[in-house]
Amino acid sequence: MSVPKSKRGTSKLEVITKANELATHTITICGNEKNFPKRYRWCITAKIVDAAIEISRLINMANSVYVNTESQHWKNDWELRRGYQVQALAQISSLLTMMDIAYRTFSIEGSKMDYWIGLVINVQNLIRNWKRSDENRYT
Repeated sequence: MSVPKSKRGTSKLEVITKANELATHTITICGNEKNFPKRYRWCITAKIVDAAIEISRLINMANSVYVNTESQHWKNDWELRRGYQVQALAQISSLLTMMDIAYRTFSIEGSKMDYWIGLVINVQNLIRNWKRSDENRYT
């Protein structure tokens, strides 16, 4: 029996799956020549794809840092984890900027951009909530 959608919480791994979904969608949309002409592949398309993949990579790196508060070096582990989270948030800002430039340059359909931006904002909010949860736990 499934849990009603209104009563579901967020999974701890949801940020990872959503970041991977964002990277996959970004690769798909950037690989479509109707959205991004081939001649622009190396000046902006590759950078957009690299940013989306980097977001996913940083989230996975942050998740791999285990913070054991019983260890004497737990603060170093938490700072490392937080650093990856902050870098992922910075990459999201960079990605949104490049997406805006692409939208203005290539006149990508508004509905495609709305969905794509929605994915980015969702990942951004999940990272912020995760970071806030860690701050409450470790401070």
